[in-house]
Amino acid sequence: MKTLYFDMISGLSGDMAVAALLQISETKPEELSELFSQFFHDKVTISDEYTFVNGIKAKRLFIDFSNNIKIHRDFGTIKAMITSSPLLPDNVKGDAVGIFKIVAEAEGKIHGKDIKSVHFHEVGAVDSIIDIVSICYLMNKINVDNILFSIPTLGSTTTHSAHGIIPIPSPATLEILKDLPCKRINLSYELTTPTGAAVIRYYHHKIVNSFTGKIERIAYSTGTKIFEDYPNLLRVILLANEDGQIHNIDEIQTNIDDMTGEQMAYVMEGLFSNGCLDAFFEPVFGKKNRPSYKLTVICKPEDTNKLAEFILKETTTGGVRYSHHKRKVLNRSFEKSTYKGYTINMKKFSGEGIFKIYPEYRDVAEAARKTGEPFEHVYRAIISQNKYEQ
Repeated sequence: MKTLYFDMISGLSGDMAVAALLQISETKPEELSELFSQFFHDKVTISDEYTFVNGIKAKRLFIDFSNNIKIHRDFGTIKAMITSSPLLPDNVKGDAVGIFKIVAEAEGKIHGKDIKSVHFHEVGAVDSIIDIVSICYLMNKINVDNILFSIPTLGSTTTHSAHGIIPIPSPATLEILKDLPCKRINLSYELTTPTGAAVIRYYHHKIVNSFTGKIERIAYSTGTKIFEDYPNLLRVILLANEDGQIHNIDEIQTNIDDMTGEQMAYVMEGLFSNGCLDAFFEPVFGKKNRPSYKLTVICKPEDTNKLAEFILKETTTGGVRYSHHKRKVLNRSFEKSTYKGYTINMKKFSGEGIFKIYPEYRDVAEAARKTGEPFEHVYRAIISQNKYEQ
C-alpha cells in the first residue's frame, strides 16, 4: 500500500504542490511544457530550480506562457477545455474538473452567483489551470492508495484581490475548508490558497499530523514568497506499508429451499449493490432430505443489519444467523497495462513478504476476442510483459 503525505508547513498553493509532485513522480518539467503547449495551442514553458529555505534545499516552480493565451475564463469554459482535450486521461479530466468545481461553488456562494455565471480571475488564469491540471496529471502518475494531509495552515490580516481588499484567509479558502480542522498563525500572507484548499478538499482521505510507513521519497518545495520568521515550505512524503491488514467482518447465513435460480440471481446482485464484500450459494440437503442452498454473505459489521434486512425482504427465508470474524488481507492496488493496444487493468496484492499481480478477467477476455488469440495465451503474455510471476 502506498500513501502520499502532504506536510503543509506553510499551507498549500498550486505551484508548490506541482513542484513537489514533479519530484515524487520523477517527472521532468519539460513533459508538462509539451503537454500544455499542445493544450493551449501556444508555447508554454514550465521549469523548476533549487533554492534554499532556512538552509533546506527546495524546488521552486516557474511558468512562462505566450501573451496570446487568454487569461480569464469562467467555469464552463474551463470545464469544456479540459473534458474535450485528447491529451488527458479520463480520470485526470475528472479530477481537474472536480477541483475547479469546488472552487466555483465556493466563489458562487460568496458572491451570490450561480456556478455557471461565476467569472474567475485568479482561478481562471492560465497558471492556475496549469497548476490544477498538473497536480491531477502527476497524482495519476504516482497512483497511491491513500492520500493524507497535515492540518492546513492559514495566514491572517488582509490582502488585495480583484474585488478589493479582503481578509486572510480568503472567503473562498475558508468556505472550501469548512468542516475540516485548520490552524491560523500570525503571518500576513495567504498561506493556503483557494487552489490549495480545493486540492485538500478533493483528494484528502484524512487530515492528520501523524503517519506510519516506510519512507520511500521526500520532496521539498517552496513558493515565490520569503517569510522573515517562518519557512515557506511544503514537504511531500511517499510512504509504503507492506504489512497485511486485519479487519473485523461479519458472516450472515441462511438456508433456502423454495426459490428459483432467477430469484437467487436477483438476490445476489442486490447483495453486492448494497455493499457486501462477498456472497455465494452452496448446495446442501435440508429438512426432509430436501435439496437446498445455503446463502453466505461476508460484510463489514456496520452493514450487517442492512444486508440482513435485505435478505429477509427479498428471499423466502424466515430468519438469518450471523457471526463475527477477523480476516487478514493483503494490501490491494490497481495499475494499468496494455496488450496490443487494449487496456488491461492489473490487480496487485502485497504484504507479509508476498507480492502477486493478476490481469482482470474481463480485460483479458476482451483482448482475446478482439485479437482472435486463445485466452490462456493472452493471459500469460500479459503476465510475462509485466515481468511478474504469480
